[in-house]
Amino acid sequence: MTRTAVLLIKTPQTKYSINALTAVLDRETNASILVVEKPSIVFDLLVRLREKYDRLIIGISLLTYMLADDSFLEYITTLNSNAGKLKVITVAGGPHATGDPLGTLFSLGFKYTVIGEGEETFPDLVNTISSGGDPLSVKGLYTIVNGKPFFTGRRKPVNLDDYPPYPYWRYMFNPIEITRGCPYGCKYCQVSYMHGFSLRHRSIDNIVYYTRYMAMQGLRDIRFISPDSLAYGLRGEEREPRLELVEELLSRINKEFVEKHSMRIFYGTFPSEVRPEHLTREAARLLRKYVSNREIILGAQTGSNRLLKLIGRKHTIEDVYNAVENAVRYGFIPDVDYIFGLPGETREDLEETIKSIEKLVSMGARIHLHVFLPLPGTPYAYAEPGRVPGWVKKKLSRIIGMGKAYGQWIHQERLAMKIALLRSKGIILPRIQY
Repeated sequence: MTRTAVLLIKTPQTKYSINALTAVLDRETNASILVVEKPSIVFDLLVRLREKYDRLIIGISLLTYMLADDSFLEYITTLNSNAGKLKVITVAGGPHATGDPLGTLFSLGFKYTVIGEGEETFPDLVNTISSGGDPLSVKGLYTIVNGKPFFTGRRKPVNLDDYPPYPYWRYMFNPIEITRGCPYGCKYCQVSYMHGFSLRHRSIDNIVYYTRYMAMQGLRDIRFISPDSLAYGLRGEEREPRLELVEELLSRINKEFVEKHSMRIFYGTFPSEVRPEHLTREAARLLRKYVSNREIILGAQTGSNRLLKLIGRKHTIEDVYNAVENAVRYGFIPDVDYIFGLPGETREDLEETIKSIEKLVSMGARIHLHVFLPLPGTPYAYAEPGRVPGWVKKKLSRIIGMGKAYGQWIHQERLAMKIALLRSKGIILPRIQY
């Protein structure tokens, strides 16, 4: 077995996934795992590590909008163009690499791209390289063979209970991922297309187990990662929330950590949200019983039922009104997400959206504004970038001025255009069906 070091480049955007990857690499490999939070030091670090290790591997998780940063894009391409000279193997994973493996390999220059979930694939690759084996035997990879892309085959979705949510032994903590996957497949979102259409859940015992390490370190706030907090425990084609399981989870956490350690539960807020049709009066009452968060994040995305159906949301604007009413009734401030510039959006859709926003504001909601980004790996990967008409901007600016709306929507409009520019330059390449 050769001496191998793995450098994981940790950015603010990918800190949770890198923490989880660090945990599995520590446990599943004999390599030395170094987490680097300042990418600028990597080049000097590689030179020093070259004297100690036979194999050097760099891993990075990519989000599409990270490439819209010219300095980051230049850093990545420089790193990969010098990989041979530095004698380092570069590996990319995450939503962008999964959605655009060809661009990640041919345009960005990575040696390997991890497709989908990395908990099994990346440790397997590290161990195979360390032992001198054939990386092409590792499932879940895209690479280049004889100038052509080569896919080694998909892996089955992982069982969350098999992997720690963070490396507590390194005193690195983050919200606990309790659910992965999404059955809805909204056309603008990468989640279903990266993690699958079936929901998978971390067991309550497992969640409690890892929460205990947080309590032992004196951490106070307990947060969770989920595409829909009220979908916890759902299986297969189930759509109605199983509130008895949500309550079992929250009551266990409350009894063992809130009552005994004065910790606080944050559920249905960042980094998770709630589908509006799931926030029934009963669900809101249940959350009020256990959680400390004042806000609940709801995904509306548009006020047009026609457009909601077109993008695959599978709920109505009336569901959003009901959810906001239920949230306010139980003392929550609903933060409602809206996306402007969605493919197929018409002036009539926009007028309905503005009316819905005004109604929600009058009901006590705040509006979180977004602009559509054409993300690789989604059905809308090659749609036109989201734009917000001037007349809509004026109306939104008035609502923002009232303190009832917020968000990085102006910045996202520029990001959307930059992603389209990268696509036109061939840095982002056509989506692949696996």
